[in-house]
Amino acid sequence: MRQNNNTDYRQLTESEIAILLAGGCEADDWSRVLVASEGFAPESICRCRFKGDVRIGARVTIKDITSFISNYTIGNDVRIINVGLLETKGESSFGNGTEVAAINENGGRSIRIFDELTAQMAYVGTLYRHRPVTIGRLEEMAMRYTQQVSSKMGHIDQGATICDCKIIRNVNFGTKADVRGASLLQNGTILSREDSHTTVGVDVKMYDFIVCDGSIVDNGSLLRRCFVGQSVILENLTATDSLFFANSHLENCETCSIFAGPFTVSHHASSLLIAGLFSFFNAGSGTNQSNHLFRTGAVHQGIHLRGVKFGSNAYTMLPCRNGAFTVVVGKHRNHGDTDNFPYSYLVEKEGASHLLPAKNLMSYGTVRDLSKWPQRDRRQGAKRDNINFEECTPYVGERFLKAIETLKALLGTEGSAGPDVLNWGRMKITRKAAQQGKKIYRDALYKYLSEILSSGGAREDICGRGHWIDCSGQYMPQSEMNAILEKVDSGEISTAAEFKAALDRIMDNYCDYAYDWAVGAVEELLGRPASEEDLARVIRKGKESAAKLRSITESDREKDFDVAAQVGYGIDSLSEEERLADFKAVRGE
Repeated sequence: MRQNNNTDYRQLTESEIAILLAGGCEADDWSRVLVASEGFAPESICRCRFKGDVRIGARVTIKDITSFISNYTIGNDVRIINVGLLETKGESSFGNGTEVAAINENGGRSIRIFDELTAQMAYVGTLYRHRPVTIGRLEEMAMRYTQQVSSKMGHIDQGATICDCKIIRNVNFGTKADVRGASLLQNGTILSREDSHTTVGVDVKMYDFIVCDGSIVDNGSLLRRCFVGQSVILENLTATDSLFFANSHLENCETCSIFAGPFTVSHHASSLLIAGLFSFFNAGSGTNQSNHLFRTGAVHQGIHLRGVKFGSNAYTMLPCRNGAFTVVVGKHRNHGDTDNFPYSYLVEKEGASHLLPAKNLMSYGTVRDLSKWPQRDRRQGAKRDNINFEECTPYVGERFLKAIETLKALLGTEGSAGPDVLNWGRMKITRKAAQQGKKIYRDALYKYLSEILSSGGAREDICGRGHWIDCSGQYMPQSEMNAILEKVDSGEISTAAEFKAALDRIMDNYCDYAYDWAVGAVEELLGRPASEEDLARVIRKGKESAAKLRSITESDREKDFDVAAQVGYGIDSLSEEERLADFKAVRGE
């Protein structure tokens, strides 16, 4: 964060000092209090003591400072009212360079936060520990920036408001930041922009933090060593060593050592998110995890891939890995890995974990989730985290292919007899569920291929073949990520801005990468190069498969409108017509 302040300063005149003294102001040394050359109004400053170096901009209001203001540059149009203490003490980096023990409580995946951190950079920094040179280079970027912004002077940018706060020490404030009622803010930065204001509210306590523009931290939240990304909402949250990225929304719960990727959501007081990676995640009430087995400490981690949902009181013993768009119900202690079975249900039955492959592809709730996320993107202006909202992606399509092959192997040859319950990866799959899952996955695969191929041709210089990853919201071929990281290792990419620019180029060409992957997938299915007619045939078949799946999800949606769903409507109605009218007025047709 570099101060947005072009004000020229001068020393106070004797008449201005007289006005300040008459208003109940004091200073240890008036010569160290500088003011804007134009627009300074001493009448707007009263009952305040100044210590050390203080620079005051134009049209600034300062009133009722209980202790003092020390070592701050205060920009134009700032309001500071009823504050206990506002000081910069010693050399400060304002939260930059703070080490956050995300994902692993013991610090094995610690990352240094700084103003320019993105979800993608944090993903690599925490999860690519097999590349020590890369990790070292990323840390250098963070520490180089930290050194650049370290100062003995804090700053409050233009238009910021700080009211009814108690103790603020070593905190920078961005343009139009709105801080009201905070109890204690120490060693941090509140980034804010003209087009994307940041709000910190009542009884908030934050230590060693960075909060990005458009975010809200309110209602008694307590944060220690945390990074809060763009347009995040945190209310009544207790969080330690946690990273929260774009559009996450957490209330009334606790987090410890988590990487909350975009759209991580939890609203329930009894929920604990600990030692894990989350993304587009939804925590039911009572969500819980255990991250140690009473052997070597709290070293275990959970990987919950995009779109995972935990039902009420769901529990997992870490380590575990939940595949994309998996619904977890019940308690699971067997360290399952469902990465290659996306859109499944993982349910507890008689103490065992049962997997229902592809079950979530039959749910209308999934359709709703996929449509609601783009609508709930609250970010304004420049967006630091890259997010793909596409439903039909190579990342998931690749896993459909693996799921189909795995289920084929489990079921054996068509028509062969076998046990009713199959064992796979410390989980159980009934033969019926496996057969249905294989069929649904195949329809979904062709739907995905059709959707991607219909988007247009690929550039000849782009290759989307091979393994795909979801880099905390951004889909890309693993090969492209590796190419970027080679440039990081060599020093060709040496700043956060250059790292993001490289990822942006992949983001801009996503459709071309996806198209090339889809052609490769068709060729894998055919066992030969694909012709234009082959691709056209896949597109037609995929549209038919999409219609089948849409029919299934629409049928699921209709359950919300059947007779059972109407219970409790028309509470005092004496006729069926009145009860139905009340239901329709609330729920629609």
